[in-house]
Amino acid sequence: MRWVLLILLGFARFGAADAQVPPNRDTLNSFGINGMDSSGKVANYWYYFPENRFVDSLRIDSIADRFAVGLYLQFPTEKAYRERDKFDPFLHEIYFRKARAQTWFFVVSLLVIFYLIYYRSVYQRQFELRVTGLYKPYFFEDLMREQQISSAAGSVHAFAIGLLVFSLGVMLYLINLDFNKLNIFLMFLLVLIAWSGLSFFLYVLQRLFAFSMKIEDLLSRNFQRQIGVNLFLALLMLPLFLIAYYNGTDEQDQWVFRNMYYVLIAWISLRLWVQFFGIVRDGMLNLTSFLYFCTLEIIPYLLLIKFLQNSL
Repeated sequence: MRWVLLILLGFARFGAADAQVPPNRDTLNSFGINGMDSSGKVANYWYYFPENRFVDSLRIDSIADRFAVGLYLQFPTEKAYRERDKFDPFLHEIYFRKARAQTWFFVVSLLVIFYLIYYRSVYQRQFELRVTGLYKPYFFEDLMREQQISSAAGSVHAFAIGLLVFSLGVMLYLINLDFNKLNIFLMFLLVLIAWSGLSFFLYVLQRLFAFSMKIEDLLSRNFQRQIGVNLFLALLMLPLFLIAYYNGTDEQDQWVFRNMYYVLIAWISLRLWVQFFGIVRDGMLNLTSFLYFCTLEIIPYLLLIKFLQNSL
């Protein structure tokens, strides 16, 4: 047992002697240590010994200073300038989205929807006959028989609904021509009154012509087809007009906005085609009816379109 203790003590003294041997420069450079004094000894042996490296990471907490920085008042040493975005709409007016939408258009559209609901509930049978009578002659004949025994109030309501929606389309056409100052409710009333006056004046001329030529039955059937087409197109175009109005801007117009002129012409053209096809289907196509249709149905709208092209 004594010999074992002596051997262990000898190994311990031998290791201690080796640990205190000053390392040379090559050994220190291998550990990244180059701090030596004038005598060639290491100035600080702490970073040399590998067993002390982990102890050093606990002895000196270098990360604590990082967290302590936020607790002190700091002043910037350099000026940081904000870069200007060349596409910023608040700096450049050309990139600013200018909406054309106004509240009056939604209010008028809402009133038209309520008007449709009222007409659908009060004149339910007539509403169904007007829609289905456009492509089924049997239902159109039922509509004509009902008009002979009932009042003309249902026809007036259906005509007014089509007139309101068509006037909204005219307003979209004016806005598309950059008449943005006319985008007000008062202008809509003027358009509605003007179009109503033109329609009433044209109907009076048609009535006088039909009375003089003894074709009142042709005029009444033709007028009911006109009301039916206007009502049917009003149901289709009102949602489309709303989408176009509230999604169009000065720089990015919707397809309906850009082509509103052709949409209105297509509206009138479809109505005239249905009326002419109805005359042919009823077997009333002769010289008198053809003269009536060309003179009092086609030519007034052609003159109006030509006037709008030259003036607007």
